[in-house]
Amino acid sequence: RDTARTSRSAASARAMADAWPDDETARRTRSMIHRLKVVLGPEAYAAFRGAARASQLGKVEIAEYYAYVARVLRNHPDLLEDVVATYPEDRTRKRLEGLLREDREEAKRDDARRVGESKAGAPCGSSPSYKAEVLADGLVVLRGALDFDAQTWLVRAAFEAGEANDAEGNRGFYERTKAVSETRPDERDERRADDAAPSVLRLNQGTRGRVILPADAFPERLTTLCMECVCLARAATDTMPDMNPTTVLVNFYKENAQFKWHRDSEDPLVAGTKSAPPIVSFTVGLSCDFAVKKRFEDETWMTIRLDSGDVLLFGGASRMLVHSVTRVVPRTMPTRLRGEMLHGRLNVTVRDIGRGVIDESQFPAYRVRYGGEMADDQV
Repeated sequence: RDTARTSRSAASARAMADAWPDDETARRTRSMIHRLKVVLGPEAYAAFRGAARASQLGKVEIAEYYAYVARVLRNHPDLLEDVVATYPEDRTRKRLEGLLREDREEAKRDDARRVGESKAGAPCGSSPSYKAEVLADGLVVLRGALDFDAQTWLVRAAFEAGEANDAEGNRGFYERTKAVSETRPDERDERRADDAAPSVLRLNQGTRGRVILPADAFPERLTTLCMECVCLARAATDTMPDMNPTTVLVNFYKENAQFKWHRDSEDPLVAGTKSAPPIVSFTVGLSCDFAVKKRFEDETWMTIRLDSGDVLLFGGASRMLVHSVTRVVPRTMPTRLRGEMLHGRLNVTVRDIGRGVIDESQFPAYRVRYGGEMADDQV
């Protein structure tokens, strides 16, 4: 009888330990939950919680749950480790830890194989684990389409262009301006540029820096990567037209930056048609909330969270969508990119302007002339 009572007490103690984790586990769990909310956003976090709950209730297989978690947190391996390490049930946690180890070992083997097979010594960069989301006719997000090698390569290529200022400093991310000094005490509310003061470099669009270049100014790998993504999008939907990369816009956003609602210019001969070639937009670094709507006057819109490695394409029926970067989300820099790039969001968009000619005199604004006439829309 005493032995049975002792056994029941031990079982109760183990249950209490599971229900009330030690201080370190509790702290790690609270930190993890906070970071998940920041990284995923409200809607995705609610879906994440639902998946976790379903796994705990046995409604989904653990392997299926792990695959979901690994995909959602592909850019945040340290956060993935925390999710696995804080899973509340011991047996399942050990199974998840095993799946995580297998996943990472397989990723290493796959990277080595792909590099070995590439003539250039590295793959162009489209990841075999991407997921295509068709959001509307001609509107596709390729989740996780860029592998880590492609992201770091794109960072190097883009910042090399972005930091290549000419003598006046007016063609890279930065513009050269005079340092501002204080005026006399009785005019301290006014500020002036002192001709004798040293010049400084600032992002040429406030919280955003921009570079505009022809596609052939970049290594061929960018065009190849762009066309790989177009093929993936066209495989996902027959509403995505083909394109011929001609122009590259590189934008670098500071944390918490925004960009106004606008519509990108297009050749009047194809604007609004199903054959309008897509814009291919690569995101590296911090995540952003990218909003789209049909008309400027619309009071509601769709918000698309774009994470590092995601590629957004909009062409055909979606080519003339009004859109905006409503937020560059803090604390979403992938762990592996820290130290690889400046803190912010790098956005590389590849376009097909056909017969259009960029009016370079308008830089850093993007203005395109078609048949000698300036396009109505602009960015």
